[in-house]
Amino acid sequence: MKRFAILTAFLALLNACVNNQHSIKITDVEVTHRDDFSSASGITISNRTTCMVGDDIPWILFFDDNQTIFDTLSLTSADSLNNGRLPHYLKPDYEAMEITEVSGHREIIVISSGSDKITRDTAIIVNPDTRQIIKKNIRPLMEAVKIKAGFPEGREINIEGIAVSDKNVYLLHRGNLSGNIIIEIPALSFIKYIKSNSKIPKFRTFSFNLPAHNNVVSGFSGATMLPDKSAILFTASMEDMADEKSDGDVLGSYVGIIPLSGLIKGECFTTLLTDNGTTLPKKLEGIAVSKIMKNNKLKVITVCDNDNGTSDIISFDIELN
Repeated sequence: MKRFAILTAFLALLNACVNNQHSIKITDVEVTHRDDFSSASGITISNRTTCMVGDDIPWILFFDDNQTIFDTLSLTSADSLNNGRLPHYLKPDYEAMEITEVSGHREIIVISSGSDKITRDTAIIVNPDTRQIIKKNIRPLMEAVKIKAGFPEGREINIEGIAVSDKNVYLLHRGNLSGNIIIEIPALSFIKYIKSNSKIPKFRTFSFNLPAHNNVVSGFSGATMLPDKSAILFTASMEDMADEKSDGDVLGSYVGIIPLSGLIKGECFTTLLTDNGTTLPKKLEGIAVSKIMKNNKLKVITVCDNDNGTSDIISFDIELN
């Protein structure tokens, strides 16, 4: 764990987001195509069980070590499914997913994007042992974030990632159209807000200038914490889109690290996802650390929404120099 602390202390010396392939090296890329579930958008790992959500399916999917689905947990009604997918106007758009132990026991948090009112503004807490589900409409929080962050008229919030440290929850807004921001909320206050009728928790927002590729700016698309909880490991995808709800041509994705000590200055390291030097035109939408290895290396698993009813699971090693 000390190695990661040293690394993030070094990253905190940077002045802005930079694309530096020498600081984050990606190797051993492996792509697995999945026809058995749609639009993968979030992933987390709990006790060797990999959990995933999709933006137009109503369940959490549980995978074993062989990436076989062995169980599901319904989060919303499946009455309107068509070929295993909810129609665009009904989909809950579950985009952010993470495991937390803030309240003293392990819980899974799932957050809708917020990109549409009524159908896409839900926060869910799941006890992975009892399968108890707590749901809350968090539209008031999302509207408060838009006001505080100064969203342009007509632009909607688009939460795509969540990371949880020992003290705070970090929600990542995909802002390739309105500016990328991170919302920092005290974790205990956020959990209480979802579980009760408590008022909107206090929060701070931080702006980030993420890199562009082929003239398309990348936007936050997934997140988790580094193992020592000192930095956010994130994905940022590039999609040529007209608004927060439409799909567009996918140009690729970045993988990056944001030291918590550099949030105020918008500091981060990024590298473009490539395989043998070729950019992968994949829309990474979630990331989880599956293994800590030697020499500052992590094994990670990411998920991709293919926008056609299928998904990809992409694993690779990250070497942090």
